[in-house]
Amino acid sequence: MTKNKSKTKADPQEEPEINIVDRRSSILEEEEIADAVEERLPTYVERLKQEAEEKDKRLREYIAAYKEKSGEDDEFRKRLEKDNDIRLDQFKANLFSRLIPILDNLNRAIEATSSNKDFEVLHQGMEMVTKQFARELKNNDVQKIDTQNRKFNPKTDEVVMAEETTDPEQDNAIVAELEPGYIFKDKLIKAAKVKVAHLKTP
Repeated sequence: MTKNKSKTKADPQEEPEINIVDRRSSILEEEEIADAVEERLPTYVERLKQEAEEKDKRLREYIAAYKEKSGEDDEFRKRLEKDNDIRLDQFKANLFSRLIPILDNLNRAIEATSSNKDFEVLHQGMEMVTKQFARELKNNDVQKIDTQNRKFNPKTDEVVMAEETTDPEQDNAIVAELEPGYIFKDKLIKAAKVKVAHLKTP
């Protein structure tokens, strides 16, 4: 009796599990991120560049405005100096026009005395010229400093001589005026030269 061998199916070997990981998506994501970074970076740099250009433009505008203002100030200063020079020349011309007649009178006095040697005429002529000169000074706000019956004032006086005194009331008093002093408005133009008394020390 033939034994039929029963065909037994061999157990199939277990097939290994294959996990397929699609890295394309992650690579694509990384590329997109890189592209995004690259896109953002130039945009940021461009913005910084634009800001720098705008600031540079404003700076140039400020410099140009400053130069223009400085030029205007220079022009104004030159114009002011020119105006001052014109006023000063006018003042000098006016002053000299007042001094020339006085010089003319001095010359006439000299001519009169040279011909007849009359010193009385010379004296009268000198008095006339002196009064004329003093009048011109007064009309132009030049005042003679009064030194009579007062104490020495270092702001207006210059001590040339001194003498001792035993009177305490006369200490530092002006004894004599040697040369007159003058002031123009509130400005001292010539100090009065004076002789001053000093209290004698025992």
